[in-house]
Amino acid sequence: MDVGKILEPIKKFFREDAGEIIGAYFDGDKIFISHLTEKFETIEVEADGSEIERLAEKISQICVQKGWKTSSVGFCLRQEEAVTFQTEISNVPEKEIPALVKSWAMAQAGAEAIFSFAKIGEELWMETLPQSTAKEFSDTFKKFGLNLRGLSVMPAEPLTKIHPYERTEFITEIIREKKSPNLLATRGDGFNWQKISQAVAAIFFIALIVGSVKLFLEYREVSDKLDAAKISVENLNEDIALKKILDGNISELHRINKLAAQVAKPENFNRLLNLGKIADKNIRLTKIVAEENFLEIEGATDESETLKNYLGDVKNFVANSARLESSAEHDGEIFFVIRAALK
Repeated sequence: MDVGKILEPIKKFFREDAGEIIGAYFDGDKIFISHLTEKFETIEVEADGSEIERLAEKISQICVQKGWKTSSVGFCLRQEEAVTFQTEISNVPEKEIPALVKSWAMAQAGAEAIFSFAKIGEELWMETLPQSTAKEFSDTFKKFGLNLRGLSVMPAEPLTKIHPYERTEFITEIIREKKSPNLLATRGDGFNWQKISQAVAAIFFIALIVGSVKLFLEYREVSDKLDAAKISVENLNEDIALKKILDGNISELHRINKLAAQVAKPENFNRLLNLGKIADKNIRLTKIVAEENFLEIEGATDESETLKNYLGDVKNFVANSARLESSAEHDGEIFFVIRAALK
């Protein structure tokens, strides 16, 4: 059985849509923006300032005006905004390059450095940033509805002779082809966690309706083969990420299968079904615990008003005894637990 062929449709469903990509570059005066679908569309605008927040806001405004999707955005840094280094490595074994780059990056940007590299012939191009700087870019872009998926410095020499649009096209190609270097490569795996969050609820209901024995057997076969297969380094990270998702869901399904008989009552089944119907794009469910006498929902959101509205929906459509058990804010997100007693 070809494990790759089995997993590919699942990965495509859960992966973010990168069919429309935005690339941007700020040269100190103007912002150059490229929009990539089947072809490039480019625009340049005067910047209102050099702060990250002002740049992100301006890019967002242009995307809104043009009707461009912002689920896959890349930003090409100027050379002085990151530490870069190019050297010959003809005598360095391939397997030792990552360790070499990591040591170099930590020496340049500290223990929390993030880094990436590209081998071009016998030359090695390296770039690094403090993790806090990359997080500042990512969080600021997110504030204006931009999902930053690529952050890099264009590895070419001399950089001063390259047209700004070549930089924007470079960063869009990184996102589309998953090329290196990309400083954000280790910060995200390209999966759409909103889809996964909603899919957890969908799998929950399907398990109750059709049973899960066949799914368990197929999963075990795929899982065993995935463990044993010799997967290329290029695909290893995303396959492991997907397997973790499946492991989490399958563990929940095993528990749900034992509880299916307890949820046979029409009113209880309808409650669970309605939980899936009220899925909110701004709510990320992380856990559903269903017992005979209670239902517990864990999740996260960016806004307290969204949580308030979601709690109201749970009360109105799932269980009127639902209450907010706890909520806590961490790194700009509100993590919550909703609990309801079931009769």
